[in-house]
Amino acid sequence: MNPLLKKLVQLTWVTVLATGPAACTTTSSHLPDGSLPELVVDSVQPATLLPGTRLQVNGRGFVAADEGTLLVEVVSGNTSKLFVPERLDSELLEVVIDRTSFDLLGGPGRFTGRLEVEAEYSSGDRQRAGLDVDWQLVESLTPELKSFTPLLSAGPVYLGSQVEAYGSGFLLGRRDEDGLPGGEGVTELRLAGTFTPASQSSRPWQSAFSLAPADPGRTLLAGSLPAECLGIEPGVFAGSLTVVNVLPAGTEVVGNSLVVDSLELGPTFLDRLEPLAASRGQRVVMTGRGFVSGTATTVVSIEGTFTETGGTVVDLSGDNALLLVPTVVSGDTMEYVLRVAPDGQGGVTGLGARPGLLAGTATPVVYWGAQSLPGIAYPGELQFTVQPQKQVVYLKYLPGFTDALRRFGLRNVEQQIHARIMEVVRRDYWEQGINVVFQETRPVDFVEYGVVEIGGDDPNGRDLLGLDATMTEQGAKDMGNIYFDDVVGGWNAESAEQGHLAYGGVFLSSFMGFSPKAENPMPIADPLFDEVFEQFMPERGGRPVQAGEYPGGPRAQAIERAIHALGSMIGTTVTHEWGHTMGLAYGWGPAEVFHNIEPGPNQIMDAGRYRPFAERAELDGQGPATWTSENLDYLREILPRP
Repeated sequence: MNPLLKKLVQLTWVTVLATGPAACTTTSSHLPDGSLPELVVDSVQPATLLPGTRLQVNGRGFVAADEGTLLVEVVSGNTSKLFVPERLDSELLEVVIDRTSFDLLGGPGRFTGRLEVEAEYSSGDRQRAGLDVDWQLVESLTPELKSFTPLLSAGPVYLGSQVEAYGSGFLLGRRDEDGLPGGEGVTELRLAGTFTPASQSSRPWQSAFSLAPADPGRTLLAGSLPAECLGIEPGVFAGSLTVVNVLPAGTEVVGNSLVVDSLELGPTFLDRLEPLAASRGQRVVMTGRGFVSGTATTVVSIEGTFTETGGTVVDLSGDNALLLVPTVVSGDTMEYVLRVAPDGQGGVTGLGARPGLLAGTATPVVYWGAQSLPGIAYPGELQFTVQPQKQVVYLKYLPGFTDALRRFGLRNVEQQIHARIMEVVRRDYWEQGINVVFQETRPVDFVEYGVVEIGGDDPNGRDLLGLDATMTEQGAKDMGNIYFDDVVGGWNAESAEQGHLAYGGVFLSSFMGFSPKAENPMPIADPLFDEVFEQFMPERGGRPVQAGEYPGGPRAQAIERAIHALGSMIGTTVTHEWGHTMGLAYGWGPAEVFHNIEPGPNQIMDAGRYRPFAERAELDGQGPATWTSENLDYLREILPRP
């Protein structure tokens, strides 16, 4: 839709005939069953609207922008108001009731009518769904506070703890980046009274803080207790808690107050780290109480020593203390990831760069503005082992891989092929003393890990067996394996910008090119390929492997040979492509050389044209391919297996 037309649609009342909504015609759908995609409106909230309210339309089937367009129509009698909604996802739309819309809906006052969502698909099809609505339009609301959860418990409350305020008439807006009330406005909670820090005299205290609206019915505010409420120092507050609605223009509507006899803020403390041994890219969970974020920051200060595996001792006392900045998950949980950064000299620096033992005291410290306050330290001496760097790689099988196996007639032995691939990559890395671990499930304990996508067709249209499309900022290979989160798969815009093929991965369908009978056979095509696979390939008149046929059937030996060959071919391709991500060939340079300069028999990092089918499939006594001594030494140096 033309942007000017959109603007006019948003701001203009349109008079329509009574038959208007029914006048939209629906052509035959592009869906297989002849029907349109399901479009449903389940609810429209809130029921009370102010100028600036973001109306939420909940349902399903809200079409994405690349598949069609959406309009929201509010109908009353023969008159309608059209909006262009913001699509948050397939189940949620938002419509802003600005001042103009508020006035045109008859505010302040009552509006009854119907809200309808119209979806127009790229095929030209249209459909509608909607609900009857009954809204109260008001200029402001007077809030009422009925309870505040910290006042209902006998013990202390802690920074970052989940707290809730119950009542009515709460506003649903949030503050913008400049701290100004956005949307229809925000509801504030204000403390007034005295605060008594531990072992100190009382002092006057006034503060204001906000919690997030958690109910479109305007009855609940919820969130983490911020530093703005009671500060960061442990102590006891006594006084009153008042609820105030702050409108966008700055107008305030003051609600009621609750008496606060005693509200205690407890200290921040750290009582557990798990695990106590981790390597680069791994997640460490810290538990305790009083962890806070927002305008405050919680860090962990470690004073002691770091003893490298080689014996070098690094002093971490005083000004040299190690400061960790975890991510606050909740008031009682933080996560820290052992991350490193390039040191500018071809290596990396940071906790996780070198193995060793971190020993000393670990104290949580909260910073807020100009204030900083240490909490209660981890009990006893912390002893945390930084393990050698380990590269974790997730083998991600795409649906296209299964489709390609059907062409080979090997769909029913897919898991056995997976197992053979895993055998090959483990042999090529782990069993050679290289600390690279492959797995078929996405890691949960590591945040930094690699991915290899194994699919069917080559999206580059080049029938490549595999491609590492990862590129560094310099457009060269990653010498030294500085980066642990490479993805051999998907689209790499940086590679495309450098003029390289941009879709990475391993592409099983391209392996058909090893057949001399293929439509586009490779120069290294081999009749042995047809001997191994043709008997199972339906497109060649073969009979696919049947469920239950392996390992006990009469073709078990031939099936075993096909599993071994295909799994070996894919596995060595994964080995080769992942070698590129770690800087091979010649991880020390030159940066522009990606394959062995001198090709030879059974060398993993040789260019593809030098690696015959039998070697890749490990048949007839050929293979397996191995690392050259130079490449192996490099890999063992950067990722030595413990």
